[in-house]
Amino acid sequence: MRVALFWPTIAVASTAAAAAAAATENLKGTYSLVGAQTCLVAPAGFKQDSMGNFTIPIGETNLSHLTTEGQVIYHGDGTGEARQTFVTIVPPPNPLGAAVSAGTLSYSFTYTAEGEHAYRMALKPGTFQGRLNAGPNAGQQFSIEGDSRLFHVSDDRKKITVAIDKPYVQKITFSGSSQPVQRVCTSISNQLLIDESATVGKVK
Repeated sequence: MRVALFWPTIAVASTAAAAAAAATENLKGTYSLVGAQTCLVAPAGFKQDSMGNFTIPIGETNLSHLTTEGQVIYHGDGTGEARQTFVTIVPPPNPLGAAVSAGTLSYSFTYTAEGEHAYRMALKPGTFQGRLNAGPNAGQQFSIEGDSRLFHVSDDRKKITVAIDKPYVQKITFSGSSQPVQRVCTSISNQLLIDESATVGKVK
């Protein structure tokens, strides 16, 4: 009896895994993106709360608010890439002074199915690169490590909503400095299908 019950369990698990893989591979196309993000920046880092999450800032902090637009490409094989522009405001009070900055960024990512119409996105290490084109640090380049987001796809795959659904520490490294700056962010964005092809050249 145990053997008879065991094999149907394998069949169901295999079917579910195949369906999830197929769903991931079917997500393909070029999407326009708009979004907003708020980050708590703590240069000295974060310590753990009672549940083991790194959410408690150490030392001085400041807030940054960001809006962004761009394009995202899903290749249909569990990978994707993005090109975006952004504007950031660091409001007062801030130990280094209020500031406005703007620039460009690009990154590559992987995504895996996580429930019905849901996917988990993770940055490909070393691919997040940006440049500040305006503001006090115009001309500086930067890189970011540590990013994971949950996104939901509509039934017709024409709309995607994306959000950071759990706190985690991002590390930003600026050109000319080997010491990364730590931050924890909230972020939401919306994506709209504009081209069902996944052509790298279409990303600006």
